[in-house]
Amino acid sequence: MRNLSVGKRLGLSFLLVSALIVATVAVGQWGLKRQHDINLRMDQLEQVKDDIQTFAYHVADATSWQGLVVADAGAYGGKVATQPDSYNREGLMATKKALFDTLDNTHVEYLTEAEKAQFVKLRPAWEDFFAWDDKIVELLKKDTREGRVEAMDNINEGEASDAWALGVEISTELRTSIDKRVADLEKEIADVESTSERFLYGTLALALLLAVALSVLGTRSVVRPLGVVVAGLARLARGDLTVRLNLKRRDELGRLGDAVDSTAESLRTTVATLVSHSQSLAASSTHLSAVSEQ
Repeated sequence: MRNLSVGKRLGLSFLLVSALIVATVAVGQWGLKRQHDINLRMDQLEQVKDDIQTFAYHVADATSWQGLVVADAGAYGGKVATQPDSYNREGLMATKKALFDTLDNTHVEYLTEAEKAQFVKLRPAWEDFFAWDDKIVELLKKDTREGRVEAMDNINEGEASDAWALGVEISTELRTSIDKRVADLEKEIADVESTSERFLYGTLALALLLAVALSVLGTRSVVRPLGVVVAGLARLARGDLTVRLNLKRRDELGRLGDAVDSTAESLRTTVATLVSHSQSLAASSTHLSAVSEQ
């Protein structure tokens, strides 16, 4: 570093500062891109969560309508309760359509392969549930106590209950898996922010250290030698021909110091020559005066 010219030192310093700026910008862009990608995936998962939440709402709605149909069978008779245009039966059929529409419109493209494998089990499970619902309707239509008991047994602990439980279990597993992925993305966002902050703070600290180092280097390499040169020139201007800077540098300031030393040496030689000539002239003048007096 000491043998480098002042221009090269300044160029190297500028290069280091530029490298820090480029690195900071690059990390900032990396952090923004990562956050954008994560936010995009987060939005996709939120869409899937909304689909599953809507599906869960229809599931709860379906079981509620089914219970009301059974209640109607006890109050008004099985044939009345199971009519397609009866209020609660009509509500159950509308919910069934909405449930399967939700399955058809779920954003499965955002699911993992394992989640897709679980998702494809939902339709058969709920088709089985509604197939058993049709059987329950036939039992209720008998309008007998035995038929109602058998229907309730299927709903509470029978195969209809098993189909419902399987559908709910699959939905719960999907929701748990997606919740975990959302939590992982939130952690990833926090990690990206933490990494970006650490790098930016580290870059700032390095920039401050570099500024201090450049300041010290500038003082030692430029300011002090330049002060020596100025002081030497001032002595030379006052007639002090003994000035010797002896900077012993290979840069511009070293060449300037050598020029001052050479100038002082040349002036000393010139003055010495003038003094010698002056002494010779004085001796000649004295000799001539003596001859003249004789």
